[in-house]
Formats: sequence, C-alpha cells, structure tokens
Amino acid sequence: MTSAALQILPNGQLIVDSKHPQAIAILQSIHSFCLVEAYVGRYVRCRIHRTALWATAERGESADEIIKTLAMASGAAVDDRVQRTIETLMRRWGQVTLTGSAGALCLLIREPPIIARFLHDPSFAEFFDSPTAQGWFINPLLRGALKQAFWRKGWPVDDQASLIDGQTFATTWRNEITLRPYQQAAVTACVAHSHGVVALPPGSGKTYIGVALLAHVQRTTLIITTSRAAANQWRESILTATDCSPDDVAVYRGTAATLAPITITTYQQLIARTSICADADWGLILYDEVHTLPAPVFRSTALLNSRRRYGLSATLIREDGRIGDVFSLIGPLRYSVPWRHLEAQGFIAKARCIEVRVRLTASERATYLAAFSRQQGSLAAHATAKYRVVQRIRERHPNEPMLVIGHYLAQLHALATVTGWSLVTGESDSDERERVFTAFRNGEIPCLILSRVGNQALDLPTARLLVQISGSFGSRQEEAQRLGRVLRPKDDNTALFYSVVSAQTREVEDAWQRQRFLTAQGYTYQVINEDEV
Repeated sequence: MTSAALQILPNGQLIVDSKHPQAIAILQSIHSFCLVEAYVGRYVRCRIHRTALWATAERGESADEIIKTLAMASGAAVDDRVQRTIETLMRRWGQVTLTGSAGALCLLIREPPIIARFLHDPSFAEFFDSPTAQGWFINPLLRGALKQAFWRKGWPVDDQASLIDGQTFATTWRNEITLRPYQQAAVTACVAHSHGVVALPPGSGKTYIGVALLAHVQRTTLIITTSRAAANQWRESILTATDCSPDDVAVYRGTAATLAPITITTYQQLIARTSICADADWGLILYDEVHTLPAPVFRSTALLNSRRRYGLSATLIREDGRIGDVFSLIGPLRYSVPWRHLEAQGFIAKARCIEVRVRLTASERATYLAAFSRQQGSLAAHATAKYRVVQRIRERHPNEPMLVIGHYLAQLHALATVTGWSLVTGESDSDERERVFTAFRNGEIPCLILSRVGNQALDLPTARLLVQISGSFGSRQEEAQRLGRVLRPKDDNTALFYSVVSAQTREVEDAWQRQRFLTAQGYTYQVINEDEV
C-alpha cells in the first residue's frame, strides 16, 4: 500500500487504510456511493455499488462529483474503467420513470434506443400492453414487479408516482425515550424519502428506529417481522416509546377483527393470508429484518409498492442472491454504520469469536463417511464430543449468562437432558417461553438452550456468552443474527461467541464461511482444538 488513505482498484473496489489520519473523513466522503464489504486487518474494503450510485443520483449529485471525490481522496487520477462504470450507471438514473397516481400509473422511457431494447425482451412483455402517446399505462398491481424486472436488467426505475397516504393515526413519541445519535440520523435519512432501507448491527436498537418512523409518519402502520415473539417485542416497544394505548397496537391473528391502527404480523402470516395487504388502508409498511424476506413474500411486497415503506436489516446479505429484489421493492440503502464503529463508541459490545474443533469417535467417523451427502450435516452436528465441550466452556466461564443455540432439535433435547438446562424451541408454549426468558433476564436461569427461535429479534440483553453447536450450513444471515444475541451493551462491554465444529467434516467448510463473514466485520477469529478448552 502507498501512503494515500484510499486505493482504487480497477474492479471498483476501494481500500481505505484505517490507520491513516484521514481515514474517517475519507470513509464519510465515499459513504454515499459505496458499501463496506469487509475489514481486513487495518484496511477497510468497500465497493462502488450501483444501488448506492443511483441513490446518489436521486439526490442530485453527478458522476463528475463522485470521480472528483475519489481523485482527491486517493491523490491520483481515477482509472478509466472505474470512471466509465460510474458514468454509465449514473446516466441510467432517470431514464426509466413512473409517473401518475397510485391508481393510474404511466411508464416513461426517455431514449428510443432504450425503448427498443426493452420492447424486444420477453421478460418485459406484460408491461407494454397499453401504449399511449407519452409512454405506457401500467397496471397499479404491477408497480413492484416492474421495478424488479428493470432492476434485474441493471436499470433503476425513478418512481415519481404518488403514494396512497393511508389513514391518519396520530401518536406522540415519549420525551423520556431518547434516541442515540445514529438512530436519530437513520430516522432523518429515511423520512427525507418515501422508501428505503436502514442497515445496522444486531443489538443496536433498530426497533426504536422503526417506532420513531411510525411516530413521525402519523399513519396507520403494518409491521412485518420474523416471528410471533418478535411481534410481541415490537408491540412492547411501541407502547413504551409512544402514547399509543394497548388497543391501538395489535398482533394480527388471521382475521380482520385483529387489525388495529398499528398492526404487527409475521412473514409467515403474510404468505398464508395475503388479504392483509388489502384489509386496511395502510399508510406505512415497516419490514423488520428485511434481508430475511422469504421468496413467497416478494409478491405481497410488490403489491404494497404504492405505500410508504422502510426496511430494517442487520446485514444486507442473502444466500439466494435476491438482495436486488429487496432494493428494488423496499428501496435503496438510506443509512448504515459499520459494526465496529458502533462498538468503538460503546453502543454494542466487543465480541471475541472462538471456533472449537472436536473429533468424531471412530464409529461416528465411519457412519459419517458411509452416509449420503444430505445426511452428513446432521451426523457431523450430532458429535457426542460437542456436549462435553459445551460443559467445559461453561466451567471456563462459570459466572457468565450463557446461551446455547443449535439447528437440530434432537441435538438440543439431548444437551438439555445431559445438562439439565432449560430449553426453548418453536414447539414451546408462548407463555412458557416468556416465563423462561424473563427468568434468564433476571438471572434466575444462568444457562439457556435455544433452537432457531433464538436466531432473530430476541431480547435477552443480559446474555454475555453464546455457544453455537450447529447451524444452517454457513448461512451468513444466521451468523449475524446469532452473534447479535450477545452484542447488547454490557457493563464492561465484552462478549464471547463460541462455535463448536466437528473436525474433518462439512462443518469445517461452513466454519470457513463463518470465519470469512465475522472477520469481514472486523472481529478477531481464533480456532482451537477441544483439548484447549
């Protein structure tokens, strides 16, 4: 590396030297058109991203301004290939536009050569059925699908058509609840636009950002989240932070009778009962953990494109590659802060990540090698040595509130039998879940075993130690969410994340994915053998 704070690679990657005196200023100057990809040692790796460029163009900035910013930060002329990429992508903003009202949409395409390109593409056929002198009439129900289709071809749609306002619902934020500076900045960034996404790490208080947004918008609101437990937590946060009465905030239970001015549901309910989209005159849609949108929900999300909408995310990663659908349907990234920046300011805990590798017994090894590939994940996860290592970890940290999370129910039941620790799964009664969670928060239960119900939106702020004994085959979404269970601020602001892995199995490959993801966030990652615990 040279002495410059910023290096620009021909493929559009930007490398920032975090030790350079101008590093923070440089990161702030490029933040509007880049996404942070990874922390590699002292260097921050970013990438110029088309969504960020289009959002920048939407704000009125030009390609020349971006190129000038890069040249000043790097102290050198910007590579011609990078310049052409920026200019080409920025020129595409505003070429395809939606105008009109929510019930009478018109598609406009500025340049005739572009029109010809799309007219001859079968994937756009349904959008060009009704030509007019100015453009094409678009079925309002296809508003979201149209934006998806253009996105996939590398073109943004400038949606200038009016939105459905929805019913007014007045609510007031309680003055005794104070947003952190980055939470307030996220709210400010969102309300300047009718749609968009906020990306902040688990444990950073995204729920309160959502509550502040609904208090600002003052409209009937539909909140879609990942689970019934998460829905209940949203309801408690709304009642705590605003003057809403309990009757104003409902968890949807499948009937119109359970709707309220602020209604909270799950993605699963939305799949089962798509009528909820039309059962009330929503003025605001909030998507919790928007990166986890199940594929069947994309259709319902497309139908809601005539409403003001915001997504909240811990990590803008999808293993199925459909993050573009999130951007096209919910909106571009409006605000984000790197995990380590919040850690440095004390807003989330500092975490140490430790991988412990255990050995299969001779019989387990023979069974594993003889099994079909689809069976090997389960066989590797069920190594008996894992139960022993989990108990050793407990002995190593006897006073730390501890969570154990796994993917396989049989494995978790076996661990609960061996240790006598409480177990919560998706099969647990909701009242029993809340009783156990309350006891853990109060310190009455020092160790708690969780199935995948512990992956997301679980408020256990006292947890300081997490042990993962099996997972969803290296899913980066899952790693982010599980680490988030111990990132809530602590007295000494430290936390531990152990992952127990069977050596010489497919779990090692999954662990490599985990290590790449966590080190990309800037965390140290240590690999030890079971004998070292």
